[in-house]
Amino acid sequence: MFSIRLLPLFAIGCASLPNNPGETKIEPSDSPQDTSFQPTDFASLDEGEVRSLIWDQVMALHGLEVVQVGDVILDLPEEAICAYGWSPCAGFEEDVADALRAVGPRLETLTHFAQLAVDEGLEARDDSCAETAIEDNLDQLSDLEIVIVGDLMVEEPERNCPYSVPCDEDIALAEQITCERAEALDRMIELTEGL
Repeated sequence: MFSIRLLPLFAIGCASLPNNPGETKIEPSDSPQDTSFQPTDFASLDEGEVRSLIWDQVMALHGLEVVQVGDVILDLPEEAICAYGWSPCAGFEEDVADALRAVGPRLETLTHFAQLAVDEGLEARDDSCAETAIEDNLDQLSDLEIVIVGDLMVEEPERNCPYSVPCDEDIALAEQITCERAEALDRMIELTEGL
């Protein structure tokens, strides 16, 4: 597997994961097969359309802010890519195009379920927020070999107390947001099982 970093570390995630008391929550399903989502038929697209759609999916993940991620992972030898933007070296043009078409449906599916996990806004649980659970979920996300995976996005507390230090409530809110991101990550892993 070869991956080239098209952008610096991105973020999958949710800006705040709204959790309003009166909000109707989506009950977790047993697997992604329980939904009607079907990815785009990348084989029917020309290369320009494939590249554009993959870029759109990466940017969609970038807009969520749950987990740091990098570029897509392409099943190619290292010598196949010559520059940023998935530019193929001479003789590898067709290989790069095929690799992009191969990763496209899986990337689009990951993006779909990442967004769904964020939109559900499930209440954060202590077990999902535990460091061991977060590390395990990050490893599972990385094992999908779709995108480069970094760390869970940690919310920094505001500094609203005197001398520009965080108040207790600032720290508590930041911890809650981080924990909600961990819950979204856990749900994302559940939804993408078998992907």
